[in-house]
Amino acid sequence: PAGCRAGAAALRLRAPPPLAQRARSFRTSAAALATQQFKLADIGEGIAEVTLTELFVKEGDMIKEMDNVCSVESDKASVELTSPYTGRVTKVFPKLNDTVKVGSVLIEVDVGGAG
Repeated sequence: PAGCRAGAAALRLRAPPPLAQRARSFRTSAAALATQQFKLADIGEGIAEVTLTELFVKEGDMIKEMDNVCSVESDKASVELTSPYTGRVTKVFPKLNDTVKVGSVLIEVDVGGAG
């Protein structure tokens, strides 16, 4: 029947365009990808904040993945944190003896030239 064909044609017109033609809603530049933030992760046991007791890096230092970044302490634990990134430390946020909350940025690392 003609009505069914008209309905099918209308459905075809509403179908999404092929993936190659769709506009992407998320774009980022290479420069933004070159800097990674290392944040204080949840170290367990309900700890919400820690005291920074020692810094092993400073701005401008080259670090490798698994290098020690800092030592933190709470009333329940003392932990040395290691870097998840290889690159140059561009910014150190907390200062010695600062109280740092879980989720806070500890350092920024430029990983652009790292390989």
